[in-house]
Amino acid sequence: MRINIEDRVKEFIRELPEKDRRVIGEHIERLSEHPSAMGNIKKLRTRKPRWRMHISMKYTLFYFVDSDTVWIDKIMTIGQAHKKYGKI
Repeated sequence: MRINIEDRVKEFIRELPEKDRRVIGEHIERLSEHPSAMGNIKKLRTRKPRWRMHISMKYTLFYFVDSDTVWIDKIMTIGQAHKKYGKI
């Protein structure tokens, strides 16, 4: 599968320490192979099928899958995600 990353997600990742960028990059690469079958991934109950992935218990990545593309449209710290969306 192809991966499409929104610009605001890229900007968020660019601001992180190198180690965090590397770990997030590895998780994003794995999404291209298994977008719904990795640990810490949960399908969300929304109108449009969406998924969330916890990364290293520090970040939450939100995405959806459309035919042959994984669309990554949000990333935030787990604390921010819990504050905004509750414990998802």
